[in-house]
Formats: sequence, structure tokens, C-alpha cells
Amino acid sequence: MNDVYLFIHVATAIMFIGAVMVATSLFPRYAAADDAAEGGRAVAVAMHRITQLYGLLALICPAAGAILAVRYGILGETWIWLSIVLVAVAWLMLLLKIIPQQEKMLTAESAGLSKLRGQAAAFAGVFNLLWFVVLILMYARP
Repeated sequence: MNDVYLFIHVATAIMFIGAVMVATSLFPRYAAADDAAEGGRAVAVAMHRITQLYGLLALICPAAGAILAVRYGILGETWIWLSIVLVAVAWLMLLLKIIPQQEKMLTAESAGLSKLRGQAAAFAGVFNLLWFVVLILMYARP
């Protein structure tokens, strides 16, 4: 049964977390006013939907990981708790900063988009960095 949970953990990390990382990174570029005339708005809306839906589905990954940690008896390991904290920070950032910022950009006037674009790119960068650190912790198990 551990193999099934491990498969779910890894597969959802790749499919859902990876997709959210890409969508949050691409969104600012396509939500910008310059790209709107070239179909950028449609891409931005699609990236926003991916961020919302796959962000929710990405919760399967840490849930499967928590089950694995309990089954393997490693829940007390420091790297597990550090990963849990980083995942919680990333998910809160997604819910409280990234998704609202995207919604704001989709309804904003062209004049204010450059500042919002920079903020959205920064949020995406920090979000992706958090997940990259979690990946390193999952691989290295320090």
C-alpha cells in the first residue's frame, strides 16, 4: 500500500504542483496590457483557472506525503516538519496573495498593470522557490 501512496504523492507533485508553478510563472506575462491584444488575455484567464483548480488538487500531494510519513514512522524527522511548514507557507501564499493578485490583474485597467505584473512575478518566484526547496528536502532527506 505504501507504493500506492508514494505513486500518488509523486504523481500529484508532478501533475498538479508542477502545473501551478508553470501557470503562476506565465500568468503575469500574458495578463499584461501589451500581450492582451495578441490573445494574451485568454491565456491569462486559462493560467488563472489552472492556478485555482490545480492549486486545490495539489493538496492531494501533501496529504499522501503525510500518510507516507506516518506509515514509514518518520513523522518526527526535522526535514518532514520543515517540508510541512514550507508547503503550508506556499499554499497560504497561493490562496492569500497569488490568486487574489491574478484576479486583480484580470480586472485592472492597463495603467496599473505594470506594478501588478512585477508583484505577481515576484509572488510566483517565491512560491516556486518554496516548492523547489521542498523538492530538495524530499530528495536529500537531510
